[in-house]
Amino acid sequence: MDFELSEEQRMMKASARKLMDQEVTPYLDSFPYGYILNKEEVVQLLKMLRPMNFLGATLPEEVGGGGLDFMDYALMMEELDYRIFGLIMITAGSAGMVMAAGTEDQKERLFQPLLEGEMIGCHGISEPNVGSNTGAIETRAVLDGDHYVLNGTKMWITNGSYADVATVLANEDPSKGSKGLSRFFVEKATCPFEARPISIMGDGPIQHVGELIFEDCRIPKENKFGFGSAGGGSERASMEGLKQTLIAFQGARCFVGMNSLIIAQKAYEHALQYAKERTQFGKPIGQFQLIQAMIADMKALIDASRLLIYRGVSLVQKGVRCAEETSMAKFYATEAAVKVASMAVQIHGAYGLSTEYPVEHLFRHARVLTIPDGTTQIQKLIVAREVLGGLSALS
Repeated sequence: MDFELSEEQRMMKASARKLMDQEVTPYLDSFPYGYILNKEEVVQLLKMLRPMNFLGATLPEEVGGGGLDFMDYALMMEELDYRIFGLIMITAGSAGMVMAAGTEDQKERLFQPLLEGEMIGCHGISEPNVGSNTGAIETRAVLDGDHYVLNGTKMWITNGSYADVATVLANEDPSKGSKGLSRFFVEKATCPFEARPISIMGDGPIQHVGELIFEDCRIPKENKFGFGSAGGGSERASMEGLKQTLIAFQGARCFVGMNSLIIAQKAYEHALQYAKERTQFGKPIGQFQLIQAMIADMKALIDASRLLIYRGVSLVQKGVRCAEETSMAKFYATEAAVKVASMAVQIHGAYGLSTEYPVEHLFRHARVLTIPDGTTQIQKLIVAREVLGGLSALS
């Protein structure tokens, strides 16, 4: 088994890192502590990413994408500034959804602006009363002539306060349970919905999540996923809503893990530098055995996380069932990042608590990622279900 990257992969990662170091990170660092970027500033940020095609890297070159496979895309995403990972992942996913499930009119109207970073996308799945139990979605979509009428609230939505277009999971027929779920494109310009920012730990300079409120929101029936395909609008098409969402979760788990890996790596690098430079009792604190033990633990946690994520990504790329591997990557990497960032704070001592040093923000952001796309506990239940041959704690 060869763990070495190819020359092309190393060059791609180096180019992505150069873009971060020279443009993106200085831009983010130019704003004062606690500042939240407005929509125009976020769009300006997205435009910086065009040279590397972060928002369309896995899409075919003939439609303006980068033509990368899933693994190469993950390797490139590993170089992102951790503060913009969710923004990029979700907007890129929105562009991909439009290309895969949109009508020709939607593709013409939405795809290029999403690809160019002129529009921002979000995915409306979680609700105030619905988290990991996606089949219990309460948001309703009722067909009324040539439109669906959408009513409901989506909560903790990444990019929610910035989004121009949302892909919303809604229930057409609650009596059918998960089989009544469908996904819809909702464009804010033509189908206005209320978006409220939600402040959470780890925010800044990106407002990470928001609440979406749909009140008698009328959307053309063509905005239902699969409408333009054979059987579009049928019960069969509706049943695809939950299935598509659950499949997408497998890739998302790997990428949330990747975001955590970036945080852990950054915290480790700061701790390593500090341990070499900070002196106590006449020598660098990196010579102290307990500091060295933490450094060794941090490195092992990071390397193990990376290998689990790479395995999950490779399986997603192959298109095989990999709920066990992707859930394991997600819960291990996110929890590992919390441990690594906590040790980085500890190594910095009192300075680790100061906003003048970056490790406190890394710790707060790491703690956030154990929750979205399925909590640590839900991921462990999924892994256990898979290895126990389908014995589920949730059934």
